[in-house]
Amino acid sequence: MNTDLLECIKNYKYFNIKITNNKESTKLNNIVRKIYVINLYEDLHKRNYIYLLFKKYNIDYNLIVVDKIDKTIYDKLCKDKHISESELGCCLSHMWCLLDILKHGYENAIIFEDDVILSKHFVDEFILLYNANPKMDFLMLGAHDYNFSRQHYKNVNNSIYRPNKQSRQLFGAHANYYSKDGAKRMFYIRATNLSFFDNEYHLLFDTLPNSYICYPNLAISNTTESRINHEKTILSKSEIGYYSLCFVNINLNNYHLLYHNLLDISLLKKNDTVETFIERCLQHHIHDPEKVKLVKQRFSLTIFSLDELKTIIGHHNLIEPNSLSKKCIGEKS
Repeated sequence: MNTDLLECIKNYKYFNIKITNNKESTKLNNIVRKIYVINLYEDLHKRNYIYLLFKKYNIDYNLIVVDKIDKTIYDKLCKDKHISESELGCCLSHMWCLLDILKHGYENAIIFEDDVILSKHFVDEFILLYNANPKMDFLMLGAHDYNFSRQHYKNVNNSIYRPNKQSRQLFGAHANYYSKDGAKRMFYIRATNLSFFDNEYHLLFDTLPNSYICYPNLAISNTTESRINHEKTILSKSEIGYYSLCFVNINLNNYHLLYHNLLDISLLKKNDTVETFIERCLQHHIHDPEKVKLVKQRFSLTIFSLDELKTIIGHHNLIEPNSLSKKCIGEKS
């Protein structure tokens, strides 16, 4: 294994903040031993979004707040510049979570990214899948599978499928379930071949037969925004191609979808409703009335109140605003 990489993970700077949303364990937390959500320190809006979103779903989790990768670490691990600094940062944050699973011997875990968008009945749907497949080692709750509409949709059986062998155009790390063995295998893959995190998933599927992708996806991601330059402009040819290749008959209204990066608090007016505020923001960003109408239809208008939207896109840090300081980023339990 890459000893420099392991040393960097051991010395990783992070906040580990436990968020509990009720006094009793939730249905999901009764099944999944540990739930992580990865958040970049500077992404305040995403942090507020996750805090309010998971409260709605009544999910307890550990928020892992990380900083950008230091250039000295990047130069040490990526001398040939085969991945970008942001891709390395993404990879290390996931590897830290995987190592934490192994270190504590957790039976299973889910690792989310902070751009995740959940299906409206995520918890109940996950529990049904888990109860039907309790021995699974790995489950992609959402996938960017560019062979799905051409090939893999034929493999779907009882809401799960396995990709064909050596399938290379399979990405996505916004919502992954791991057993202990799944976490061990995934950590080994990246520790022996450092790359962007969701590269070479076939190495996991080809060695762990109880590994699957769920379809319909229980989680999708906000593809209009990316810290690692993988974003797709809304209603662009790139986005249209993505949805046509990676899905079959997807209904975005089955998800509590919110493009909070398209909302601007400076456009808020006194008598706004959720709907009028979102429409004004889309008009400001998109201009084309027909496209505004199409994008607005994707939004979930019921998941957040107007005050909650203001909180998400405002400048107030919902999570420990006094102690979550970049100057002292490090472990916090």
